[in-house]
Amino acid sequence: MLNQVSVLIVEDEPFVALDLATAVEEARGKVIGPAGSVHEALVLMEQHLVQAAILDVNLSDRDVTPVAELLIEGGVPVIFYSGLALPAALRERYPSAAVFKKPTPPVQLLNKLVALMRGRSGDGVVPGEASVSGRTLSKIAHA
Repeated sequence: MLNQVSVLIVEDEPFVALDLATAVEEARGKVIGPAGSVHEALVLMEQHLVQAAILDVNLSDRDVTPVAELLIEGGVPVIFYSGLALPAALRERYPSAAVFKKPTPPVQLLNKLVALMRGRSGDGVVPGEASVSGRTLSKIAHA
């Protein structure tokens, strides 16, 4: 299903993070993370190619807005997965964002992620078509 696409998982609840990571691996994706904080997620984004992401909204150090904005601006498909609503700034800036309330089965999240990737690449998942890496992050951060 994921064809070795690198999926960043940002989730501070260990059991939820493990459940998501297992689902990504079973769908033949590559897991980046999980990260439990914005700081950890940003470090991982500098070290790895990120082609898709599943983001919890509220993390141990703050809400996920900085991570989400970098990913979305870089063209990376993002799904928000949270027990709470999106922060107002994210909701206003990205009104069509894919938001799932916990608990949603991971397979539903992955199906939506694949649909978002297909919409971006045309007829299928094309690894590397939309991605954020450390070099891209620097360009985005300094733009």
